Amino acid sequence: MSLFYRVLFLVFSVASFATVQAHHNTQAEYGPFGSDFLRVQGTVTAVKWGNPHVAFTIEVTGGDLPAAEIGKQWQVNSHPINVMIAYGFSQDEFKVGDKMNLLTWKHVRGTRNLWPRAIQLNDAPMKSNLRYTDMIDIAKGTFESLNILPAANLAGSSPIRAGADTVEKLGQMGLLDSDGNMIWPPR
Repeated sequence: MSLFYRVLFLVFSVASFATVQAHHNTQAEYGPFGSDFLRVQGTVTAVKWGNPHVAFTIEVTGGDLPAAEIGKQWQVNSHPINVMIAYGFSQDEFKVGDKMNLLTWKHVRGTRNLWPRAIQLNDAPMKSNLRYTDMIDIAKGTFESLNILPAANLAGSSPIRAGADTVEKLGQMGLLDSDGNMIWPPR
């Protein structure tokens, strides 16, 4: 094998490894589906609308974090751009200085990172950031008490990733069509 092909192979190998390392399991970082979330309020101090993940920095102003965290900067991590758009968010909604209310999980290793269940900006409605968690909460009968808008792409989505128990319950509730996809809002 020539030196050129060896170098080319090495470059592609490193790039492939880096790509694999960039993907991570949010449940491993923020806790399993169904775990308790926090309410956190803050002011947006930075917006990164880009891939691999949309992210925001907020200065904490209130909520369920310890009082010592008021005034501290926390990173809010979210989905890639295409997922955020599919869930009903747009780049122009997020601006430095906006008030952000979150239903969120803290990073399990104690870093100042959050993963949002739902996001509210200023006085707009709180919107879901997790379609499969919407399905789980609907099946458990707890979704309406959250007072959030469901992910924009909830209707017509397959609930398979929400788990077999959720699929079974949604079927019993009459919320699956003949193809097994979510019916929302209920008929």
